[in-house]
Amino acid sequence: MTDSLVVQPAGPDARDAQARLFGRCFAKPANVAALRWRYDDNPHGQAVSLVLTEGDAEAVCSFAYVPRLAVARTGHGKVTEGYIGQQGDVMTDPDWQRKGLARRLVQECAKATGEAGFTINWGFPNRQSAPVFLKLAWHSSGKIRPRRQLLRADPKAKSRRLADGRLAALRLKWDVRGCKRARAKLGALPSGYRAQVLEVFPESVAQLSREVESRFPFMLHRDADWLNWRYLRTPSRGHVPIGVFDSGNALVGYVVIQPPLAGPEGAVGNGVGYLVDFLVPDKNLEDAVMGLALDALTESGASVAEAWSVDGSWWRRKLDAAGFLGAKPENHLFVFHFALEPDHPIAAVAKDASTWYLTDGDRDDELMG
Repeated sequence: MTDSLVVQPAGPDARDAQARLFGRCFAKPANVAALRWRYDDNPHGQAVSLVLTEGDAEAVCSFAYVPRLAVARTGHGKVTEGYIGQQGDVMTDPDWQRKGLARRLVQECAKATGEAGFTINWGFPNRQSAPVFLKLAWHSSGKIRPRRQLLRADPKAKSRRLADGRLAALRLKWDVRGCKRARAKLGALPSGYRAQVLEVFPESVAQLSREVESRFPFMLHRDADWLNWRYLRTPSRGHVPIGVFDSGNALVGYVVIQPPLAGPEGAVGNGVGYLVDFLVPDKNLEDAVMGLALDALTESGASVAEAWSVDGSWWRRKLDAAGFLGAKPENHLFVFHFALEPDHPIAAVAKDASTWYLTDGDRDDELMG
């Protein structure tokens, strides 16, 4: 009986049980260290996480909202900060599915995140789960979908394009040429600038984030502590941050890539790399840094570079100009939000995701991706 289930807060001592639940739900491992990284080590704050349990038995459902520091800029130029809850892992034991448990935890998490001082909750439901959130008064802010840059005309790239349809796969050679022409137009870094892989993000990166934040109605703040946690201390250790420096050795921007992952036990992977994050306040350097990232992915062995973007957004236009191609139209997720403080400026700007500054890194799918 579902009325015998009790909602409990899930602190650090619950990570073992949540990891076991993850394994039952997705048939892939989620070790305790990875959950602690995600829920407990985030410098923007500890996750708000709840579980449903029956007596002393294992948790049968778990929700988590990871805090992010958001910055809103209204039409009057006023800048407001606040914490938002980013929906993380949604887990329901297969034996307990279709009993309304997820809906119950969504409602309970709204109370808990509101008490924690979050202004909105947000996430990326698919077509199957979106109706559940709509019934719970969540709002659709837009759609987010992948874009693909074809780096090589090889079997790996063809296999990836086949997922977008047979016609897309048949056009591979022509599309690769078109992508190459677009990359050539991006150009190189101007004289006096250099790029290097970052072993640590410097404190000065927060000021770069502030400069970009001033141009967008909604952006998630990037400071050194968060960036080092997100990209250099991840469970996968799969990200490569590349910093761009001027002649005075000052950081003027960065890009984060994820080279293709190898298959199990050293087997060949699928050749897909990712353009994960991008922060360049100087618009005159944007194209060159984009080209730098795609060159780095090519050198890493990627056949395809992918990035997700919100329809109508600045990031979508930047990817299109760099030659990225669309995936299947139905291959998308929704951007949903729930206003915990409806009158807060962040809740107001959250209504239209096309105005956001949002990259793959902001999706935060380290465990689920």
